[in-house]
Amino acid sequence: MKSVVFSLFLFVFGLMNAQNNLKKPIPLATLFDSIYTISNSYEGYKIIKKIHFQELKRQSLDSVENYKQQLVEKEAFLKLEIQNFESLKAQADLTQIALNQSLQKENNIVLFGAVMSKKKYNLILWSIILLLLLGLCYYIYKFNNNKHLTKKAQNNLTEIEQELTAYRKSSVVNEQKLRRQLQDEINKQRNS
Repeated sequence: MKSVVFSLFLFVFGLMNAQNNLKKPIPLATLFDSIYTISNSYEGYKIIKKIHFQELKRQSLDSVENYKQQLVEKEAFLKLEIQNFESLKAQADLTQIALNQSLQKENNIVLFGAVMSKKKYNLILWSIILLLLLGLCYYIYKFNNNKHLTKKAQNNLTEIEQELTAYRKSSVVNEQKLRRQLQDEINKQRNS
């Protein structure tokens, strides 16, 4: 009876295994347990029929082969993942280099062919602007000062011209008086 049940079990298992060869294999421990249960005992020893032993051997070798195949597939998958990881790492390195270059370009400015940081550029730019504003203030001050001095000089010139004109008038009047006096004296001298 045990051999019929075992044969039936192996037949059904073989059909399932043949149809579902790609499915999960039966663990070896289950195979050994099933052989142990269907084997006969004789004086403390288990007796296994040759057919059951051959079936156990075939299934064990199939399981080992299946495990080997899984191991090969997992190793291939692992190699693929390692290659994928390496390529992603290389891509990440390239991206990091590009990011660093972009940040450097963003933080630097090229001025007259020289590369300088934005802080240095801003310092130079604001120094130039400050110097130009100081120069502008100096020239505005000088212009206003010169304008004031020019107006003062023009006012002084006008006053001096007025004084000169007044002096000329008074000197013409004095000259006329002197000429009259001279003429009067000449006339007195002739008459006398």
